[in-house]
Amino acid sequence: MSINNDTGADVHRESKFSRIIRKCNDFRSTPAAVLTVSTLAVFADTVVYGLIVPFLPEILQDKLGMSTSANGILFGCFGVGVLIGAPISAYISDRWNIRKWPMIIGLVGLGVTSVLFALANAFWQLVVARLAQGISSGITWAIGLGMIADVYAGGEAMGRAMGIAFSGFTLGYLGGPVLGGVIYGAGGTHAIAIFVAAITVVDLVFRLLLKEPESIMSPVASHNGLSANLELEIAQHEGILESNLSAVTCNLEQGNACAQSEADIKSLSVPVPSPVAIKKTASIASLANSRIQAEATAAGEIALNGVEHTVLKVESTETIVALPKKRTTMLDLLKEWQILACCVATITVTGASGAFEPTLPIHLDEKYNSSSTIIGVVFISIVVPSVIAGPIAGKYTEDERVLTWLAPYGRFGLMIIGSIFAAIATACLGATRNMAGLVVNLAVVGLFSGCAAVPIMSAMGVHVHRMGGDAYAKVYALFNIAYSVGVIIIPTVLPPIMKAIGFAGTMGVISSILVLGAIVLAINPTRQLLKYGRSAFIGENARTFL
Repeated sequence: MSINNDTGADVHRESKFSRIIRKCNDFRSTPAAVLTVSTLAVFADTVVYGLIVPFLPEILQDKLGMSTSANGILFGCFGVGVLIGAPISAYISDRWNIRKWPMIIGLVGLGVTSVLFALANAFWQLVVARLAQGISSGITWAIGLGMIADVYAGGEAMGRAMGIAFSGFTLGYLGGPVLGGVIYGAGGTHAIAIFVAAITVVDLVFRLLLKEPESIMSPVASHNGLSANLELEIAQHEGILESNLSAVTCNLEQGNACAQSEADIKSLSVPVPSPVAIKKTASIASLANSRIQAEATAAGEIALNGVEHTVLKVESTETIVALPKKRTTMLDLLKEWQILACCVATITVTGASGAFEPTLPIHLDEKYNSSSTIIGVVFISIVVPSVIAGPIAGKYTEDERVLTWLAPYGRFGLMIIGSIFAAIATACLGATRNMAGLVVNLAVVGLFSGCAAVPIMSAMGVHVHRMGGDAYAKVYALFNIAYSVGVIIIPTVLPPIMKAIGFAGTMGVISSILVLGAIVLAINPTRQLLKYGRSAFIGENARTFL
């Protein structure tokens, strides 16, 4: 009898264990898994970037006898590496629809180069290792954010997801110096190398467990943001479309022609009976008794026999004329004002935040004679508020009431407000006379920098979704490039400027950069407001705004 009980208990334990395994396996194919892995990836990349901040003056100035300009050069090398890695990996990832393996390659490269950097004994070795770090980071950043957009684009969860990812970015970007100061103070460069190796292994395990996200679609993104109402309207006319399939005609400007076979599909014209209105936010038209499948997306695209096409012309007779669709390139993205403005905001916001990394340690060392540990702890005052601001800003970034209240500025309004208040707090940093005042102002800077940065990532993803959703990795490669430009230019030029005009003057320069970014963001929405009035952006027939 006892044997039977033991056997039953074993079966129960096995079934419970099987349930746990099944739940874990199911989680691998969820949007939450993508968000978790991508956020961890962003954290790992940025923490490696910031680890060197507290002990960099000790290595470059004390051990190697370099000038303070060398500090900015190393940060600039990282940015150059991102400029190389991000666009190349984004093109490959979007072109062949692969996300997971490029991220793994980027991670392995980041781990190896970071260990080499920690063990380097000459300036040229530091430069090479830092450049390679940037290349690896560019790969992971562009594809990680692209994965998030893959599964959340078109839904209200987009802003929240980007807010969480930004918290990972902030925790690594500004928390890296904290960890770097503590770890370096405890065990020197060898302890830094061991930490980097450990975080690389953990991140690698998570990435290997994640399923390729091409089959992962969240409920909000499952229809790529298509109009459900219009889909229903078109479905009601399926019977008419099917019966007329054999008599499909072309109505091009050059004249009339017949499409008798699939070979003529490039010039296919499908008449849609009135009263169905074909808009840019068109949905799916299913031709059930045919091998021809037509799908019109939010960007006015159509897929025929699995081949993407673009709607060439919509006539008054409601005729769709489709031609083969050209893939969205980075140049196409930069021609969009919304994307270009977001890139400028990325340069100013992240560049201004990055400006503290080469300047603040020097200021703390010269004025307060702070150790590397104290320098790392001071950076906590930026980290905590910014991490808190990320999810909160992400939540309100997708709140329709907030966006309508800010119309026509929308998400840009949040960026502008965050940039202005961060600029004020940064200017106040130059007037502080003690450590307490410095910490308080840094906390305010971190809070409003987070509020300004989160809507950037969300706005870029939303606009690409409106364009058709085939360039998420590319648009976040542009985000990385803009981020790198800020990292290359601003931190590189600020140490010499600080030497010439002092810490207070340098904080004034950073503040001006943030204000400039806010002005650029405000130009086009303000023009739209003056032209159409605020009422044109509110209600059912409101004009589109970010």
